[in-house]
Amino acid sequence: MGKGRWSSFIDQKLQQSKLSTLMVTCFIAFNLLLVSVVVWLAYQSFSAVTFAEISKARLALLNESTRRGFDFITGVTGTAYSLASNRELSSLLETADTGRLAQIHQRREVSRILDHTMVVSEGITSIELYTDVFNEVTVTMADRIFPVDTIAQHDSWFATLEKADAAWVPLRENESGQSLVGYAQRIFDSRGGTVAYVLIRLSRADIVRRFADVPMVLDGKVLLVDTAGNVVMQMGRVDPAGENERADRRNEASAVQETSEVVNPSSSIIDSAWIQKHVQPGEDGYEVVSGQPGGAQLVLYSRPAMLQWRLVQTIPVYTLLSPLRQAGWQILGIAVLGLLCSAVLAYLFVRQIIRPLRQLIKRMRQLEKGDFDTRVHLSFTEEYAHLAYGFNHMASQLTTLMEQVKDESRAKREAQTGLLEAQIKPHFLYNTLDMIHWRALDYEAKDISRMIVQLSKLLRIGLSGGRLFIRVRDELEHARCYVNIQSERLPFSIQYQEQIDPRIRGCYIPKIILQPFIENAVMHGHPEEGTLRIQVHMHEVEGPHEDIVIRITDNGRGLPEGWKLEETCGIGVRNVHQRIQLYCGKRYGVKLGDRESGGVEVTIALPRIETDEQLNLWLDGEK
Repeated sequence: MGKGRWSSFIDQKLQQSKLSTLMVTCFIAFNLLLVSVVVWLAYQSFSAVTFAEISKARLALLNESTRRGFDFITGVTGTAYSLASNRELSSLLETADTGRLAQIHQRREVSRILDHTMVVSEGITSIELYTDVFNEVTVTMADRIFPVDTIAQHDSWFATLEKADAAWVPLRENESGQSLVGYAQRIFDSRGGTVAYVLIRLSRADIVRRFADVPMVLDGKVLLVDTAGNVVMQMGRVDPAGENERADRRNEASAVQETSEVVNPSSSIIDSAWIQKHVQPGEDGYEVVSGQPGGAQLVLYSRPAMLQWRLVQTIPVYTLLSPLRQAGWQILGIAVLGLLCSAVLAYLFVRQIIRPLRQLIKRMRQLEKGDFDTRVHLSFTEEYAHLAYGFNHMASQLTTLMEQVKDESRAKREAQTGLLEAQIKPHFLYNTLDMIHWRALDYEAKDISRMIVQLSKLLRIGLSGGRLFIRVRDELEHARCYVNIQSERLPFSIQYQEQIDPRIRGCYIPKIILQPFIENAVMHGHPEEGTLRIQVHMHEVEGPHEDIVIRITDNGRGLPEGWKLEETCGIGVRNVHQRIQLYCGKRYGVKLGDRESGGVEVTIALPRIETDEQLNLWLDGEK
């Protein structure tokens, strides 16, 4: 019911709408759909291509940042190696069992070597030496020489160094709160034993400043990854809101320090496990990772540097594509503006197209008011020209038909007048016959009186007010009147019998269809036994068509040899057959044939018509 009601509502609205409105609306809707699909597909395609190009450009920039940024790290490892291979330092550390003053002197020399190395090395926060050689010496001045047992108490990097001779290690914050990263190196004696550990500390701000020399390298978040895939340091922060404004990468060290974070692998999907799983050794590349708090992230990993360390950078896709979205909005605005312009042009075009139709509607209204002389001028299109020609032809035909109707109306009035005049003649004839009937009774001529009465009935039923169909009972009465009149004048007797189904006595049949066949039997039968027997049978036939069958039989001499209904020159039989087929159809009609016992048998097939409504349908040709 809901669907049907909705369909009816749409149909009603469409019927109440103007054609111009529908055409403009459909044009705008189609263009809107087309523009939307084209803009969306173009934006998606352009976004994919642009995103790939931007990703490749960012990857190339990250590789350059890795190459330039790790140059100083190579210097740090060289500094550590120079300390490990310094003969003077090795000899000072290998001196054992010397006096107390000698150990104090040796410690000062070792501290001097460390300070000198730190001065000549750029970008190093501090150099620390861990050894048990000077444990017996009391420290009078602050230096960077510590016992080995202090490592296990305060730092976790020593466990990493136990498995290697040298390694980059993350360090805890120092007293100033500044995050550090360090490079630890064993120092061996001449016998191959470990005599000391040197730890070179680097400030995260220094490392960030090194990488900040390359533009855009700190967009998003940058991870410093070692050879094993462990995250050594994290720089920058993710900008989920898509803000593009960032602090100047060349600010003071304090400003750069704000962008560095302590490594927390659980705070992001991009951690050491992800890097070890997705990053191919010795290769660079990029991936888009979903599931981040700020949305999808573009992850780029550079080609490893000389130390097999690399940079891993994560950038929010939202931030990366923000200029593209602005261009997309501009394209969408241009598309909307073009759609509005096309809508205006469509309206003007549709208005020009609809104008001939409106002119045609105006002429039709004039035609409805009776102005049959109105005409439509031919339009500039073939279709409208056909419509205009058809309208003008229709108007001309209506003018002609109106003239014909006037002529026919005039002829009808004249015919009705003639009919009224003709009705006087039968009325005069009936009155004259009635007067002869009473005059015959005055002279006691009863046989003449009976003949006049029968003739009067015969004429009344035959005329029957101009009707084409009469009831079966009236048709039988008409036949009896004819038989009675003929019995009075013929030299032989007529035996007339009827066998009628009571159910069909009230049905309609064409009038005067029995009398012509009875007349043929009377005129041409000439029975040998001296008595003419005529029988009329009427019954209903059961079947898909409820028909009435009439059989008329006599005991006369039969039909002439070679007689055919189509070739007969008699008027009565052929007239009955033609009238039945004309009124009732080709499947009904008359058949004649000889009886085996002698005489003629006539079979008449008629439709069963019981009511006036059915009779009107047959007469109108709708049956």
